[in-house]
Amino acid sequence: MEPIIVDLTPENPTYEMPSACMLCYKEGMTRLMLTKIPYFKEVIVSSFSCEHCNNFNSSVQPAASHAEKGVRYTLTVSNEGDLNRQVIKSEYATITVLEVDLEIPREAQKGSSSTVEGFLTKTRDGLLDKQAERREICPELAEQIDKFCRRLDDLLLVETSFTFIVEDPTGNSFVENPSAPKADPLLKIDHYIRSKDDEDLLGITAVKEAQEEDDEEKPQVVQNEESEVITFEAMCNACGKEAVCNMKEVQIPFFKKILLMANICDHCGFRDSEVKSAGGISEKGQRITLKMTDSDMDLDRDILKSETASVSIPELGVQLTCGALGGRFTTIEGLLNQVKDQLESINPFTLGDSSTESSANRMGDVIQGIQDVIEHKKLVELIVEDAAGNSYIQNVYAPDEDPNLTVEEYERTEEDNDNLGITHMKTEGYEDDES
Repeated sequence: MEPIIVDLTPENPTYEMPSACMLCYKEGMTRLMLTKIPYFKEVIVSSFSCEHCNNFNSSVQPAASHAEKGVRYTLTVSNEGDLNRQVIKSEYATITVLEVDLEIPREAQKGSSSTVEGFLTKTRDGLLDKQAERREICPELAEQIDKFCRRLDDLLLVETSFTFIVEDPTGNSFVENPSAPKADPLLKIDHYIRSKDDEDLLGITAVKEAQEEDDEEKPQVVQNEESEVITFEAMCNACGKEAVCNMKEVQIPFFKKILLMANICDHCGFRDSEVKSAGGISEKGQRITLKMTDSDMDLDRDILKSETASVSIPELGVQLTCGALGGRFTTIEGLLNQVKDQLESINPFTLGDSSTESSANRMGDVIQGIQDVIEHKKLVELIVEDAAGNSYIQNVYAPDEDPNLTVEEYERTEEDNDNLGITHMKTEGYEDDES
């Protein structure tokens, strides 16, 4: 059987189907192309055209499942180059510009790919449409729209910096990082747990309720006494159907206890694993630096990267922010493979057809550099920084000190405490709130 979704090529097949035009209500034509954008995701590209009234529109929608968490991109636009950053907005994403109180709702420009300038320009053009009619019917409203459009024009001149925010509960939107694989000082990426309203919007709540009804007749937790593995029902992050989650508590020598969690779905075959700390947040943040001197020994070291930790390799210019890989318990070699895969998958504009020659060469050099480390051709310095202090790299000389491993503690910043939820955490004095 031939795959429905194929790689993006000039010969990609399109599917045509007659459909009603929403302007003249006569018959138009919808064309669909199911394809994969290189180093990004599977998408459905659709277009509609009507030969009767010349109505035309197009959209891009993800064909893959929702991400595990929602995502929020906060971009500080400070020059004209930032206006040219590529942006993918899914059908559930909203765009906000705080400085002018602009919000592009999910219903507007949904499922589209453009630049920062393109989204703002299309918004301005949409507001100016039919202004002549408004000036006759409601001149006060038309004047307000003119003033707002002039403010948008001022933004496009970038005389002062402004904030461009893309928030997507599906996690399928994207804002280009031209500095990739280095961290972008102007772009902040936050992954968040979806709210109840978000789950209702995406239809996840209905799936969970149906699953809970089915689970009432099933045992919820099965514990294997010999291996101390706890098994319980969960929801598959890929297809939304019932899956199995296996969880085990493991003691890492000379460190802490952790929880290993593995999810397996018999319906779609999706497998995923995650590591969480079994303890709390440490009093101080921690920075672990490994200077590789022996590829055979160092690549086999165990490493625990918590979901609050960032990873950097200065020699290669690699910087992955916290949340990029989630929680991982693997070896140095395994982590490098995951970093390489992550760089290829989350940067669709630095590789593939849409990339510039310089960005493609830069990203290609970084990925090749990581591959050289994996193949024992290069030695580098690996830095894991964790504000929660729950990450770990194996000391192969334990209980003696490791000459190639440095562990530093540091005081967390206010931003670190806010990201960890410590700022608004209250551990005493609840009675006062209740009274």
